[in-house]
Amino acid sequence: MRNSDMDELARRRAAREREAGGDDDTVRFTWTDTLAMIIAAYQVLMPIVLLMIGILLVVYLLFRVFFH
Repeated sequence: MRNSDMDELARRRAAREREAGGDDDTVRFTWTDTLAMIIAAYQVLMPIVLLMIGILLVVYLLFRVFFH
């Protein structure tokens, strides 16, 4: 099947759904979606936070060694 055929099928399917009363376009989030977003936020933010903590710890130890 070519892409144009698939596009036509998708257009027909969308038209059928609109005719069948598919007017409710609101997105419904479940608890698994919320959990996935929390995990994704941790995966993005945790390395940055750990890097900042590591840099602060190294700076603290350097100051403690050199200025003690």
